[in-house]
Amino acid sequence: MPGKAPADGRLDYAERWLRDGLRVLRPALSVLQISVDMTHALRRLSDLRKTGAAVTPTHLLVSAAARALAANPALHQVIAGNRRQYPARVDIGLSITGETFVAPVLVIEGADQKSPVEIAAEIVRRAPEAQNADRQMLHLLRRWGWLVPFGFLRRAILRMLFTSAAFRRKGAGTFQVSTVPADWALTSTFATAGVLMGGQVQSRVMAVEGQPAVRPVMTITLSGDHAVWDGRAATRFMAFVKAELEEP
Repeated sequence: MPGKAPADGRLDYAERWLRDGLRVLRPALSVLQISVDMTHALRRLSDLRKTGAAVTPTHLLVSAAARALAANPALHQVIAGNRRQYPARVDIGLSITGETFVAPVLVIEGADQKSPVEIAAEIVRRAPEAQNADRQMLHLLRRWGWLVPFGFLRRAILRMLFTSAAFRRKGAGTFQVSTVPADWALTSTFATAGVLMGGQVQSRVMAVEGQPAVRPVMTITLSGDHAVWDGRAATRFMAFVKAELEEP
């Protein structure tokens, strides 16, 4: 019946719509990965936590990515269909915990104008709201998704929707950030110019002033749309993020 998961192992219609969305979002992928010395970042976090702020490396990464885009407006682009936009406001789409294989995205508007403490507080306040909206969307797709039973029709509808910059910004912001409980990760599917993924902070040996030293390190990986950014632009963005996180 519509609205119920099939008992024979078939995907329900919410999962079918989500899978078709992933098939539609296949940018020309370009990947760049660097290591960041988090020594100073962890000291900043320690100082902030002493004030009662529940700040984590995720919030620092969101802030650093937003500031990098604000400082390099030529990199801050949204391409939808055959139109390119340079948004005046940096809206970071942060992946949060959800119920399916496609994580819901919480859009932090004007993230470059907010401190890590403000970003952390907003995420805590709004995450339940975003998760509830995701559950409602899944419920609607399970109930009514059967009205478009064929995959090629679902993908045609989704392609049309993704030609709208407003649709992309509402769902994913103007740039995406995600963190994972692993060394590193990348993705080939995203709705913006790219997604910056941060791994766990781990102790590693690295060269410091020509000498080996054990430092807390985060590996950050940029999955970028090569049709939006070239390698030089991606390198400039990553260098700015690295400098933001490593700043004393």
